Amino acid sequence: MAAAQACIVGIGTSDEIGADPGRSPMRLQFESLRAALADANLDKSQVNGLVTAWGAPRGVDYDEFAVAAGLDLTWASQLWTHGRWAASTIQQAVMAVTCGLADVVAVINSHVSGAGYAKHLPPMSSSLGGIDEAFRDGGGPYANWTLHGSPGAGAGAAMALQQYMDRYGATSEDLATVPVTLRRYAADNPMALLRDVPLSREEYLAEPVLMGSLRMADVCQMVDASTCLLVTTPERAADLGRPTVTVAGMQGMTGGRDQYVFFSRPGMGAGVGASYDYVAPARARALEMAGLERADLSGFYTYDPFSHMLWMALERWGFCAPGEAASYLSENGFDLDSPLPMNTSGGSLAEGHLYGFGHMLEMVRQLRGEAGPRQIAGATALQWGTPWGDSIVLTNEGTL
Repeated sequence: MAAAQACIVGIGTSDEIGADPGRSPMRLQFESLRAALADANLDKSQVNGLVTAWGAPRGVDYDEFAVAAGLDLTWASQLWTHGRWAASTIQQAVMAVTCGLADVVAVINSHVSGAGYAKHLPPMSSSLGGIDEAFRDGGGPYANWTLHGSPGAGAGAAMALQQYMDRYGATSEDLATVPVTLRRYAADNPMALLRDVPLSREEYLAEPVLMGSLRMADVCQMVDASTCLLVTTPERAADLGRPTVTVAGMQGMTGGRDQYVFFSRPGMGAGVGASYDYVAPARARALEMAGLERADLSGFYTYDPFSHMLWMALERWGFCAPGEAASYLSENGFDLDSPLPMNTSGGSLAEGHLYGFGHMLEMVRQLRGEAGPRQIAGATALQWGTPWGDSIVLTNEGTL
């Protein structure tokens, strides 16, 4: 299997990750691009590719940003407004520079929430703000149908979590490990929204349940923010005088009946999928491309808008057998001294919901040894993998 041939050479965020910093998506995006360019020792004139997962009004369309930022693009891509596209945008950037469609690609994403700058925009339910996915003909990827009175991602997440707990006997005490650990990580992340809001197990269990078994601490923190990663070839990266991180392996988004529900791994029977005993492949294709085994990984990262997503991802990628992830995390944890550190920035529950891109920046920081007190000792290879099947593997040991 051919190895990927691209590097991440710069990362940046908006000046603030906040619930309501009072800045438009365009301004937030300017800030993250400037930060990434400075980090990579690049000028904006050297960026000729751009890919984003968000568009107006909650984000910025690629063409509008190219004009406003003074970019001259030879390649651009814009995906659907959704949190599932973090790895896909990086994969597209890798393919663009590998195929010679662009020299340096900015993977850039901005978003504002209804409680933040979006309150100045048309209502989020309007045609400009985006209609709830559950109004789609197939009901939407949350295993919930708005037409039947179960709107939004939270309802779908709660149903998937309850299904897992009922089948495998997992408890709220097991689930507490996730938000409590992420809050500890956030305390060491100066950009995290909840860095000054510690959470104990007792405090978590004292919170009232909101939907099913989900408590407030199990739900992501919506923020206004922007992130940027700069992707280029290994040859160009070598000339920049900055530590580089190689995209050593990747595999794309899956699709099908058993890949439809966003908050469940295959085999749970959620939504239109069948119920069966899912068994992860012995070796993920992304790891094969990188020439690595699971045991070679220094850490694992996944999209975590709700606490139970860590359980689903661990089982999807073969770190745990079906039904074992809850007890695995309860017994082993996922702190820095655990067998498998995870989501060390504080994740969507404590750093802020950056739609997966915050995790990507954190992986780069870890591999460059820049994560401060939350640094994974000797980190050399990290995997991103979601419950619905896409993955990238980043390393700091050169292009394979």
